[in-house]
Amino acid sequence: MSADLFTNYESELAELIVTIRQRLDSTLPDLAGDARRDELRTTQGELREAGELAGQMEMELLSLQGPTRSRAAPRVRQLKAEVERLQQEAKMAAQGVGSYESNRRALLGEQPSADDLLGGDAVLDGDQRTRLLSGNERLMRGSQRLQQSHRIAIDTEAVGASILNDLRAQREQIVNTRDSLMQADSHIDHSQRTLRTMTRRLMTNKMITTGLIVIGVALVILILYIKLTR
Repeated sequence: MSADLFTNYESELAELIVTIRQRLDSTLPDLAGDARRDELRTTQGELREAGELAGQMEMELLSLQGPTRSRAAPRVRQLKAEVERLQQEAKMAAQGVGSYESNRRALLGEQPSADDLLGGDAVLDGDQRTRLLSGNERLMRGSQRLQQSHRIAIDTEAVGASILNDLRAQREQIVNTRDSLMQADSHIDHSQRTLRTMTRRLMTNKMITTGLIVIGVALVILILYIKLTR
């Protein structure tokens, strides 16, 4: 999941860098006045977005593991360096806006406006503020990600504890079943011994009964013989 998100951020940032580079190299040099300032504002907004994407990539880089992280780290540094380079070029273009307007008004004898008095510094100050705000937003998002990771860790710990409890209960069931089987085996052995004892006693009683019958018959025959011989 983190690798897919990192890839999405990388693709978006690469496309955004191409767009900004095309605007700085091809579009801005042909513009002047309000059109140029509007294009610069658009560029500054895209640069802020690019900075946020670079920050997101750095955050996602921390969640990558092993070789994937090693391969991704140089790409992050390269894209971040390119964003910083574009930011410097945008600042230079913004300073160029102020110089062009001041020179034009001086040649025409016009009074400089508030925008001319501020010039590129206002753009730079605004860019600094937006960068600070962007950094603050990244910190907040990073904090939220850390909190989410902490919640995930707690949930994972709870799931692990639940699994351990289940395994402990299953182990106890297995032990109880083994004890029950051993006890049943003991009972079976005892029953077999009891059956063997009862069988021996039955055979003994049968032999005794047979002997008594034989003795009784012999006594009857002896008595009859004695009576007949007298």
